[in-house]
Amino acid sequence: MWITRPAVAVLLVASMGLPAMAQPIEIATLGRAPLMGQSTNPTELKYNVKKNEAVLRQAGMDLGLTTEQYEQFRLALDVGKPNWVTVPRHLDAMTWASNGQVHVLRDVIIPANQKGVEVDLHSGDKIISLFLPARCGNLSVIRRNVPHIAAVRNFPVPHVAAVAAPQPCGPGMVGSYYPDCRQVAVVTPPAPLVAPVVPVPPPPIPVHHGINLLPLAAVLPFLFHGGGGGGSPPPSGGTIVGPPPCP
Repeated sequence: MWITRPAVAVLLVASMGLPAMAQPIEIATLGRAPLMGQSTNPTELKYNVKKNEAVLRQAGMDLGLTTEQYEQFRLALDVGKPNWVTVPRHLDAMTWASNGQVHVLRDVIIPANQKGVEVDLHSGDKIISLFLPARCGNLSVIRRNVPHIAAVRNFPVPHVAAVAAPQPCGPGMVGSYYPDCRQVAVVTPPAPLVAPVVPVPPPPIPVHHGINLLPLAAVLPFLFHGGGGGGSPPPSGGTIVGPPPCP
């Protein structure tokens, strides 16, 4: 089959135009076709959202939001405290308005360091991040996949048969009726230590350091009764007993 020169030319032009069509649209300046206008603080943002409710709802529908998702977005703006962030430069889509008509640009790159409001919605395995740039209020969207945590595989644990421990048995039972038991050494406890009894010494005999009167008590009867054996009392006259005085 022969290909004519015009057909070749058409193929070359088409192949050269495909990369150009696949490139993102880069916007040099925001605010030339605003959807709601500029918002410099949360109070002004709420006012602009309420004033441009119809256009903002149409922009959400054109971005693929469901009615429930848009209501969640509006509730986050009215009741919640939306986050003021730096809007990412590369957006999946951005809306703009002209003469009351909403338009959508796909695969857009905006200028750097653009501040705005971010509201995140969850839809299945997607995170829908909605942005309202403060300079123009053009509703924009980025859809991301929810990060998945790798599932941990549970490998079966091999079953190990329990080994029965040998049963201890008493003396005289080893090897006869209980072949699996092991002999247990019988340890005789040592006799308790008894401290030796120290004999208590008798109390010492008291020693009197005065004059011993026992010998004198034995001699007194003889001194008073004399040496006679009649047993008569001594004369009434005083008798001096003892040795004579020294001359």
